[in-house]
Amino acid sequence: MSSAQQRTRRPCIIDLPTPHAVAPDAYGWMTPAGSSGTVPGLRLVAITGTNGEGYEVDALAAAVHALLEDPDAATEVEVATPEKAARAVRLLDHGLRSGRGVHRKMAEGALHGARTLSSDRLQVLSEFVQNSDDAGAGQLRILLRSDDLLVAHDGAGLRLADVLPLGMPWLSGKTADAEATGRFGIGLSTLRALTTVWEVHCHPFHVRFSSTELEPAAPPELPDGISGPEWTVFRLPLASDTLTTDQLLEWFGGWNDASLLFLRHLRSLEVTAGEQSTVLTLTWKEVTQRRLLVNGVEHDVNVQHARTTDGEQWRVYTTQVAPRPDWERSHKALGRVVPVGVALPLDRGAKGSVHAGLPVAPLDVAARVHTQFDPVASREGFAGSHLNTQLVPVVADLWAAGVRDVLEEVDHTAWHLIPLPGPPGSAPSNLLQDRMHAELLTRARQSLATELAFPAAEGGPDAPLTDFAVEEAALSGVLDDDIASLGELPHALPAAIRDSCSRWRKVLADWRAAGAADLPPEVQVTDALSLLSDGKRQDVARLVRLAAVALEAGHEYVMANRACLVTADGRSLRPQPTENCFADPVGEPTGPLDVLGVVANLHPAYTEDNAWARTVTAWLGQRGCLVRRDDTAAVLEMVSRLGHTGGQLADGDEATETARLVALQRALGELPKRERDRLGSGIGRALRLNGFAYDKEGSEEARRVKPGNSYLPQALETADGDRFEVAARKTPGLVWVRRAYARSLLSATQAGGLSRTAFLRLLGVADAPRLTPVREVYYPADTKTYEGDPRLGLARHCRWYTSGRRRQMIGKGADHTLDDLISSDLAAVVENIAAEKDVTERRRRTAALLRTLTALLPVQTRPSLPWLGDTTSGMLEARRLPSGCGSFGRPLGWKTAKAVSGRRTNSPCAHRIRRPCTDRKIPDTCIRRSIKPCPPARKSSPLSVSPVIPTSRA
Repeated sequence: MSSAQQRTRRPCIIDLPTPHAVAPDAYGWMTPAGSSGTVPGLRLVAITGTNGEGYEVDALAAAVHALLEDPDAATEVEVATPEKAARAVRLLDHGLRSGRGVHRKMAEGALHGARTLSSDRLQVLSEFVQNSDDAGAGQLRILLRSDDLLVAHDGAGLRLADVLPLGMPWLSGKTADAEATGRFGIGLSTLRALTTVWEVHCHPFHVRFSSTELEPAAPPELPDGISGPEWTVFRLPLASDTLTTDQLLEWFGGWNDASLLFLRHLRSLEVTAGEQSTVLTLTWKEVTQRRLLVNGVEHDVNVQHARTTDGEQWRVYTTQVAPRPDWERSHKALGRVVPVGVALPLDRGAKGSVHAGLPVAPLDVAARVHTQFDPVASREGFAGSHLNTQLVPVVADLWAAGVRDVLEEVDHTAWHLIPLPGPPGSAPSNLLQDRMHAELLTRARQSLATELAFPAAEGGPDAPLTDFAVEEAALSGVLDDDIASLGELPHALPAAIRDSCSRWRKVLADWRAAGAADLPPEVQVTDALSLLSDGKRQDVARLVRLAAVALEAGHEYVMANRACLVTADGRSLRPQPTENCFADPVGEPTGPLDVLGVVANLHPAYTEDNAWARTVTAWLGQRGCLVRRDDTAAVLEMVSRLGHTGGQLADGDEATETARLVALQRALGELPKRERDRLGSGIGRALRLNGFAYDKEGSEEARRVKPGNSYLPQALETADGDRFEVAARKTPGLVWVRRAYARSLLSATQAGGLSRTAFLRLLGVADAPRLTPVREVYYPADTKTYEGDPRLGLARHCRWYTSGRRRQMIGKGADHTLDDLISSDLAAVVENIAAEKDVTERRRRTAALLRTLTALLPVQTRPSLPWLGDTTSGMLEARRLPSGCGSFGRPLGWKTAKAVSGRRTNSPCAHRIRRPCTDRKIPDTCIRRSIKPCPPARKSSPLSVSPVIPTSRA
């Protein structure tokens, strides 16, 4: 008997009424003389002795009678032998059967209802565990045999006062015991889901229960492990297939050692079914005591460690708080103090639950909490009582103090203890476990977020959580010391405070979203990109990691416009295919075009065998910035892109320049002509050649020239006769490539068929006057602009008109032409020829100019032209000069030239004119040669040229 039971049971007193005489009946009941039944007013005032008539009082019968009248009555009758116990059982059964019929019917109905009271037909096993703990048992053993189920514990034995509560529903002897868990008296009644007949054996009692009846039972043969007077054994006879081994073990599979955390006495639970056995047990270790604030008051909190059989460790905090005046338990006494317990798993993966002794409901938090909650009768949940509502914040106080203690003192990475909100859209619930989760979540956001402090460094002082900068997940493991500076905070969150599954990040994100403690925002990848432009780059591997993260985060555009790549020689370059290209680490280490210096070697950190480096190099390949050194076509493509975007190769010494040109000539000669022509102009724009020009005094000046702005000297011409250099002679403003290229460049046989002259022409060096579109507007009346078209319309009566052009335009009904071309170089040469005083030289130069222009005509047209001799003098008017071998290696279209010297002629001007309603083209060629006296030299207008000319009417 527990101390509480001893205090609350009332003493049994026998008070024999007078003048009636009483005598025991056949069952030992005290009945008045001449009466056929019990005396309603009979009270037990003594256990032994005689009454006034000399009859001996039957103490056992009186005690049974008293218990039937008041189950809470205290009886001191000693039942020491099985015989007395059997008689007591028969007396109890007789008393129950002789009671009022309505009471029997109520008891029978309650028993039938107990069969379906719980949705779990094995709920009675939980009740056995709880009752064993209430009885002070340290061990509980459950054994499934072929025809019965045995449940045995080593707690307090069976007493006379315990027999009725074991068999009667809604009858409990624990309501006055504030420490005991039981209160409703229906626990063992739920065993009727398994059987309607069951037995209890505890020396000297051997009782069989069936419905509302009970009778003495024969002692069974028990296994050695649970036999003896110290064991209380419940035997449940089972019909075939009522409970199988698999069903029993599966049910206990939902249990674990932690289910015993808040039991007061029970330390071992063993379940055996056939050859299989499961043992639940805990090993306890006292740790310390703490003074923690609970329910607004500092309490002594006992801290223990409980270890399960599989090594799982729990840190258990227990204390007792004084109840408030408005607290009241349902159908249960409230003691002077209320126990409160919180168990926190030090290992990840443990599940939480809300206990009332044993687990009652799951909790979506890594914690097990316990106090004197009011459960519902089936123990499958909690009542919606006022007490339960009041106890939730008390448990939350102890939980918050315990979690802070674990995080700060035991394990800085125990973030699994912090709850997170449910999925979006989940509806709140009024269940106690849901209210508990919501309360713990609030405490974490409001209390832990502001109070947690961690060491900033190993062995260093603690700093509040708000002093630590954290980076977004993509930057984890990428940057270390830079996080604090990027976040503008004193410290970066150390690795020793981060758990391996990154729950810390989810917790801080939740706290940040809830506005807890003004936690700083995470350092983003975009914030870290500033490090790529930092001149203090000492750890290239770190920059490789950062670049890879930025790419994975979708910041390709930002990366492409930053000098984020480091070469082997320490330069920082942008990953722009129009500016730089880098050697593919999987290719050959050298190539035939290395002399160009356009392929840079990346830092060795980019060639390491890791995911970061592979991500960066793969991106460079996608952008066209990564080429193999031995892939000459790819290198030439890169040089061409460089030229088209305005870039150029770096200048070198004489030997380097020559080696570059030779390497380019050989590489281009190996390409098909179509590819060669496509790349040539871009490569030429990226080059600078050695050349010269004449000043006003006719002296040569050395220059670095662009191929697209320069001309071929006579030494590099492959055709016979005088050409453009002879015609131009020392005309100022024209630039020429150096004649020495005739010796330094390769012959056609050495360069795959690409001769020196063809190579230079491919680069853009011209052998005839260059033509450019009309862009300058000397007089508004000369030109016309069009909406949506950048070209200028050249008027019929412009200052460069010819009579032939005018007649043609009148005939076509056009007043403007488009796509007119001029040649300032040709105008300068003509002007210089006209100023030539030496007649012989002037004739030679004029003939050379005509020969140069004639070379642009189709081959089939040339034989029909008059021979151009040295005696030529006078004026030239060329119309529609077709080109097929222009200075850029592409057709220049039909050209129309004005008179280059002398007076204007009235020769017809053939040109292509497109009417608004037709696209008909009228090609014509007219080269007129007139021998007339040469007038004094005068300044000539620029040469006007018209390729395909759409015409619009003004």
